[in-house]
Amino acid sequence: MAGKSQWGEHAREQILEKLSIGKSLREICSAEGTPSESLVRKWVMQDEDFGAQYARAREAGMEALADEILQIADSQEGDILKTEDGREIVNHDAIQRAKLRVDTRKWIMSKIAPKKYGDRLDLNHSGSIDTMSDTAVDARLAYLLGKAGVAPVAGGEGEAEETKPAGDL
Repeated sequence: MAGKSQWGEHAREQILEKLSIGKSLREICSAEGTPSESLVRKWVMQDEDFGAQYARAREAGMEALADEILQIADSQEGDILKTEDGREIVNHDAIQRAKLRVDTRKWIMSKIAPKKYGDRLDLNHSGSIDTMSDTAVDARLAYLLGKAGVAPVAGGEGEAEETKPAGDL
């Protein structure tokens, strides 16, 4: 297989190890002396064993990102700044950055592992659907039209409006 002999198993193991701790493939492959992203993706497509190992490493990486989200959310580092006169003020920029970091990780996780981390939509119907006979529908419609004053109907209110030819206003 192309590239396998040049990089060897050690390079592949290093890539899988870094993926499993939540590093991105782009970050891993940008380091000096590592194969390109396209080559690694080619390995995934062409080598079944490596592809399966890659998928497991990505799954472990999602768990690492979940742990990282908790760490970011629980950290208060940088949330409060001390001014020169000793007052403490809230650092809204640091809080917004932490929120962005959490949201970005959640989004990535929902796209890479949607079954596990994506939004769940409940599409099950839990109510009942009542049906009416055509006669009952006609009777209800006639009643409502009469009530609206569009047509005289027993039980309805109002009177039918006069109809005018299409050209008259």
